[in-house]
Amino acid sequence: MKRLIGVIAGVFLSMLLCRAQSKCAFTFVEDTLSIPEKGIVMHGQSLETVLKNLSTVKLFKSNDDKLFIKFVVTENFYFDKVDVLEIRSGSKSYYAKGAKQYKINKTRGMFVIEVFKNYIVTLKDDGITSLVFNAAESDFTKQDASQIRKISICFYETIYGKK
Repeated sequence: MKRLIGVIAGVFLSMLLCRAQSKCAFTFVEDTLSIPEKGIVMHGQSLETVLKNLSTVKLFKSNDDKLFIKFVVTENFYFDKVDVLEIRSGSKSYYAKGAKQYKINKTRGMFVIEVFKNYIVTLKDDGITSLVFNAAESDFTKQDASQIRKISICFYETIYGKK
């Protein structure tokens, strides 16, 4: 009888512990983010993933609760040109007007885009399937979209709780 109660208690406790663990396999990093067009540096927390083509996507939450996506891309979309950046997530698109691709070096450029909470929800569901800037398109693989979806889920659930 004591063994049965011990086994039931052990199973119950292990279920509680497994349920309490976060599914997030990523760790938030205390970070800074430079906003070149405003000439400021923001402090906050971020999650980052490296894509198959060695581009990176960083989700950033500033200490004053602003949300940003930083792309470091390995394709030249027209350095220092200002245009609309279309971020495609499946059949949905997010348009960042007045986006500028900053030159990091000959083969890498950077976009920093402020986004809203509802767009992080879209990323949780669909990831990012492509970027379009000045008629140049960069498609992401299914694995890339899945990786972006995973960090978006972790980012959202860590900041806003599970919903």
